[in-house]
Amino acid sequence: MDRYSSQLLAKGETYVSNLLLDNFIKIGMDADELLLYLLIKQNNNVIIPMPDAEKLGKKSGFSQQKIFELFHQLIEKKLVKISSFNEHGHQIDAYDFGLMYEKLFQLVKENSGTSVAEKDFKPNSSSQDFSKRQAVFDSIEKEFGRSLSSIEVEMISQWLDIDHYEPEIINLALKETVLNQVYNLKYMDRILVNWQKKNLKSPEQIEKYTQSRSGREEKGIDKYNGPDIPFIHLDE
Repeated sequence: MDRYSSQLLAKGETYVSNLLLDNFIKIGMDADELLLYLLIKQNNNVIIPMPDAEKLGKKSGFSQQKIFELFHQLIEKKLVKISSFNEHGHQIDAYDFGLMYEKLFQLVKENSGTSVAEKDFKPNSSSQDFSKRQAVFDSIEKEFGRSLSSIEVEMISQWLDIDHYEPEIINLALKETVLNQVYNLKYMDRILVNWQKKNLKSPEQIEKYTQSRSGREEKGIDKYNGPDIPFIHLDE
């Protein structure tokens, strides 16, 4: 690999949901606002530290005044809000794009099976259709017994659009999560990553693996049957 290729890879890549690219106009965003979001997103998800306006101006070609106006427009359109987060004991000002993802998710729910064409919500039309995609969100909301947050909506979108997990596999991870009575997406994500590491790529492979594991646990094969090990309290 030559030096230029190495530099290209070292810079990394910015991922964005196709749902946003296909529907940013429908949620009230214009092209300049979308470009601004893409330039500051990079490795961030929903909450993005406030950027340096001068550096952002050089990247975008916009004046600093234009940049301030664009952020003001996004706030007025209720696509973003000013927030903050704690990093190493310091409060960092940030832009929270959770409102934008909530509007996208609401758009999906409102147009399910109606006026919006299915192709608008099919980043991988060869393997996923819109009804299956929507069913993933609906199933998780139903099992969790609550509405999904904007961060959770983006995480599920990343499973579908970036990791390319099949909806059936996500539903199997949801089933495992519910059986273990742990109702959060981080637990689901660990399950999905574990299956990926074991090279389990189809629902059939996963079901065979989970059935085999359950059988081993019932027979006590994976359980420790040795003598009791006493706990030593070092503070005594």
